[in-house]
Amino acid sequence: MTRLGVVSDIHANLHALDAALEFLATQDLDGYLCAGDLVGYGPFPNECVRRVLDLPATCVAGNHDLIALGRLSDERCIPLARDSLRWTRSVLDDDARARLEALPLGVTAHGIALHHGAPGDPQQYVVSDAEAFASLDELGRVSPGVRILVLGHTHRPMAIGRWRGSLLRAGTGSVSLEPDEPVMLNPGAVGQSRSRDPRARVMVLDLAQRVATFHALDYDVAACRQALRERALPPDSCHVPRSRIREVAGALRRRLGGSHPVARSSKESSATGG
Repeated sequence: MTRLGVVSDIHANLHALDAALEFLATQDLDGYLCAGDLVGYGPFPNECVRRVLDLPATCVAGNHDLIALGRLSDERCIPLARDSLRWTRSVLDDDARARLEALPLGVTAHGIALHHGAPGDPQQYVVSDAEAFASLDELGRVSPGVRILVLGHTHRPMAIGRWRGSLLRAGTGSVSLEPDEPVMLNPGAVGQSRSRDPRARVMVLDLAQRVATFHALDYDVAACRQALRERALPPDSCHVPRSRIREVAGALRRRLGGSHPVARSSKESSATGG
């Protein structure tokens, strides 16, 4: 397999997932990778679990998947996440539950290491260059020869090379992968944007050409919000934009070469709920 569709953080948003898969179906793919969080926040957990896991996909469990299964505490979640997960547990059917239970926390496939958060901790964000370097160095110790690490959890598209540093943050476009450089890739979130742009994010990874291409896709946000209302869930769960102040601060810090995460301190990590 040389050409893979990469998705993450579906968050039970079927409208966004349908748009993502419709686009990816046009990309001449050999398979799919999913970096977890199929459920949580959104109104269609069972449908999204089945839709993703019926694909020829390699998938790992995210922190929301684990919380929905009762395998991880929700103590680090904000009320929005905690309440949606309580509802998710109440509607998750036996088939979806069993399929989530079978997901590993991490896996290596096609020469790619796939995890939700930092390897070994699905709740740990990897945002800064320094955090990515640490994860890549650990990957080199435990999986020599694996050069590509795919993560989710942050809801932000990112590419960070071990030697070149930040290659893409929060945008769209293509990134060339150097043959010998370890690289961390994050496709961004399909189902819950945390930027001012509500679109679904996906990535196409061409291993033969050594190119990762990041895409942002329109979907019917209004229909998703209506489905949330019909289930008595907060209608803004599918789009939780950062404040303009945080976006500007993050851009300034990156421009000045800061290596620490702007909006992912331990305090904010607990404030977003993953």
